[in-house]
Amino acid sequence: MIGRRGNLRYQSWNRKWGAPYGRWPFRRVRRIEARLLAPRLIGPFGFQPDNSSTRRFEYPWAYEVGPTPKGKRILELGGGLAGMQFVLSLSGAHVINVDPGEGAVRGWSLKPATHERLNRSFGTDVELRQCFLSDGGFRDGEFDAVYCISTLEHIPPDQLGDVAKTLGRLLAPGGCAVLTIDLFLDLAPFSNRLENVSGWNINVRELVTNTGLSLEVGDPSELNGFEEFDPKEVLARLSEYERGVDYPVVSQALLLRKHAAQFGTQDPPK
Repeated sequence: MIGRRGNLRYQSWNRKWGAPYGRWPFRRVRRIEARLLAPRLIGPFGFQPDNSSTRRFEYPWAYEVGPTPKGKRILELGGGLAGMQFVLSLSGAHVINVDPGEGAVRGWSLKPATHERLNRSFGTDVELRQCFLSDGGFRDGEFDAVYCISTLEHIPPDQLGDVAKTLGRLLAPGGCAVLTIDLFLDLAPFSNRLENVSGWNINVRELVTNTGLSLEVGDPSELNGFEEFDPKEVLARLSEYERGVDYPVVSQALLLRKHAAQFGTQDPPK
């Protein structure tokens, strides 16, 4: 599915947590050093630079569609300094954020000291592993859920297949992957251009196939790469979607499930 505009529940969630830019009027403070003087006033979403306005949909949707966080083992891929990791932790989950920061092709500044300062300010215990997913040292089936908010489109296409397979492998049977993926309106299949400053329009069907998971939430007609996807229909319905204010982009949203039957058992482990 592509994120819609105007969901009142999402607006209420964003007000509660100060998503996606931090609470008003504190978000008018631009320098992160100044924001770090009062993290709890600004809220957990006030520290990731250059967030797209589509996150007004993505963050509350991801929280709502995902599992009840309490007691869950959760991996966030590419969480940076964004607030979802801290909200999940405050909701009772054990969260590990895997992010290589500036080591990635299209990475961003990520200082462990800043991350730890936010942990102390919010009373959370999110673990940061500043590395690539393949170097995280995780066991198969270690996580109940994986969250990845608008990160996969930044990963080079020749690396994305391995990342997808790893995500599927790290989930426990019954677990889910909650994903949002930018769909850039200035790239193919909407134009002849293949790449922009932010990344690529990835083939979501191939991504799903490579994870080995089942598509549980998401409309194939709005997910790039599926046979049902029609770029002209997406453009015709742009007025319905939450669109980027500063860049021509909408957000694809999907939840994938690792069913126990796919892995040789009848029921997930208790």
